[in-house]
Parts: sequence; structure tokens; C-alpha cells
Amino acid sequence: MPAPVRIGVIGLGQRGLQHLAALWKLEQEGALEIVALGDAFPANLTTEKLGKYVAGLPAESIERTTNTRSLINPDLLDALYIAIPPNVHKGEVVAAAQAGIHLFVEKPMSLYLDEALEMERAIREAGIISTVGFQQRYDSQHEALHGFLADKQVVMACYTLHAPLEAHSVKHTFTETVGGPGNRVWTANRAWSGGTIVEAGIHPLDLWRYWFGDVAWVQGHYIQRPAHEIFDGADNPYAYSVNFGFANGALGVMTLSRLRRVFASHPDHQVLWNEGRLSLERESLTAYHYAGDYPPAQTPKPDEVRHLLHGKNVKDTTYEIASAFVRAVAEKRQELVRSSFGDGMNSLAAVIGANISDEMGGVQVELNDLLTSDRFATFRARH
Repeated sequence: MPAPVRIGVIGLGQRGLQHLAALWKLEQEGALEIVALGDAFPANLTTEKLGKYVAGLPAESIERTTNTRSLINPDLLDALYIAIPPNVHKGEVVAAAQAGIHLFVEKPMSLYLDEALEMERAIREAGIISTVGFQQRYDSQHEALHGFLADKQVVMACYTLHAPLEAHSVKHTFTETVGGPGNRVWTANRAWSGGTIVEAGIHPLDLWRYWFGDVAWVQGHYIQRPAHEIFDGADNPYAYSVNFGFANGALGVMTLSRLRRVFASHPDHQVLWNEGRLSLERESLTAYHYAGDYPPAQTPKPDEVRHLLHGKNVKDTTYEIASAFVRAVAEKRQELVRSSFGDGMNSLAAVIGANISDEMGGVQVELNDLLTSDRFATFRARH
């Protein structure tokens, strides 16, 4: 029987703790061994805090350190999770790849395309197993939709999320000590998160890619939040309207908002193929499509075109993506994960491209040009 995969985690904030809980479950199943944890802040590594979020974790027997670079050691680890804010990478991904350590990198992988391209190149040249934290690809509802669309011509996807600005939860990074927001809510700050389209919109965008392929171009228009409306660094725009053009000819329309004093969210997710519509809701995945002789002798009734394809999601997606990654590492089979780092670059470029499009007055940005042309060199660079 092969030895369990030796795993380390850098970044024990909100998402890192969720990953740690999934990894601890897999360790109890014999698939891996959690050998090291790293975080820039000692308070995030205490036995008390780790035990609060991951019941039963034997923290005292796990190496813990604020010197996160010391964990990039192939004698210590086979694989490494990196779950830190996207603006504070300091070469960890590249160093780990060059050391031959397999990588799970949380999204967004970086806010700077040159940095992300350097990461992608190091991973490719090292030939290691990699994945990005697009766990929604493992949702059973989303898997069912993926299968349903396999033989259909998608023409449009529409995603709306109107979420309260206050819904950004407090994070575990001590941003007030390193030049960030005083309330630690870095996801509401564009310099830390890239804004809502990058930090949150990347998830539905990546699902569209999972269902019907890569993005070719993007065009964004935002309503900016004025300076007198910015408190505690929460400078997300009021509203975002973004169009994504897909290589297969489909169009994706994403509408997001972050408004103060609303305290209520409104989600809506629709996917249209050439002969019907899919509606994704919390409790169901429903298709609206007439399957009888066409044209019908009489207009079908609503119940005759409504087809329940799947109920609510039944999977712990954080556990499922962890299980796929660990198995891929153990078996040296990249195809076992649904999004490699290289694949995830199209999702990242598309949402960063939306920001760039808005900055440029709403022009259409071709992703190939964005990643290669001198015209966009200053936009790709770290700043």
C-alpha cells in the first residue's frame, strides 16, 4: 500500500481552515498526512484556534511556523496548499513548483497577470500536479448541468448577484498591521481582492468555462463608489456589468452589485441553449424545453415544458476537490482534477480583463492580446 501523501498548508485564514478540515477528514480515511502548517501570523497557528475550526486535529504533532518559505521542502512535503490573499504572494508558488512539490493554489491565484504567468510557466516546466480552488465544479448540480449540456449548443449564460456590501465577512489576515483595511475585511478592498468581479465573479465564470469552454474576450462597465462613500477600505464599485465572449460563440452576461444598507442578497443564474433554458436555484436545477412534435398543435402548458433535472447539491465540494487533488498526486494523474493551474489561467485573465476593460472606458479586451501584447504590459505588471 502506498504511503499517504504528505500535505502542508500555507494560509490558515477563512478558506485555509475550510481546506484543513477537509484534509483532516481525508487523513482519517488514510489518504494523506498533514505534516506542516504555515501562516504569517502566530495567532492563526495556535492549538486553540485550530481546534476551534477543525475538531480533533492533532495540532501539537504538526509542524507549525510563521516562516512559510521553510515549508517549501520536498523532504518534508509531497503537496502544498497555498490559501493566502491574492495580492501578497512572494514567490511561494514558483519556489514550490521548482522544488517538485505538487500545488493546490486558491483563487484568484494572483491579481497580477505577469505574476500568474510566471507561476503557470514554473508549474508547466516542473511537470507537477496542480489545481486551482474552483470547488464549484464538484457540486452535484453543476456536474448534472455539465452532462446535460454536453451535446447542446449554448447561446447565453446570465448570472446576477446583488449582495450587501456588509456581507463581506471578517477575515483572519491581520491587514491592519500590513497596510490593509483596519477591519481585516480585505475582500471588500480592490487592492487586496481585485474587487467583486475577481474575488467572487470568478466562480460563476469558471463554471461557464466548465460547461461550455474558454473565454475569448471580455467587456466591463462599472459604477464606481465615490471617495466619500468608502469606509474601512471598502471601495468595491456599486455595480458591475460584464459581458464575456466565449470561443464557441456563446455570450455570458454577469451583473453584480455591492450596496450598503440593503442587508439582503438576490441571486439568479440562467443558461440558455438554442432550444431551451436552464434555471439554477438553491434547491433545484430545472430545464424549460418542449420535447414533443414541433410545432405543437397547441401551446404547451407551463408544466409540460418544466423538467426537474436535479435537486439541491448533495456534495461537500471542498472535500471533493481535496479528494481529487490528493488522488491525482498519489497516482501522478493530472487528469483527475477538473482545473489545472494552466486551465485556470483563462478564468483569471477573464475577470482581471473585466477590470482592465472598465479602466479603459469599456473597450472589448481580447484575452490573447491581454496576455501577450505590449499594449497591455502595464496592466499585467505588479503595481
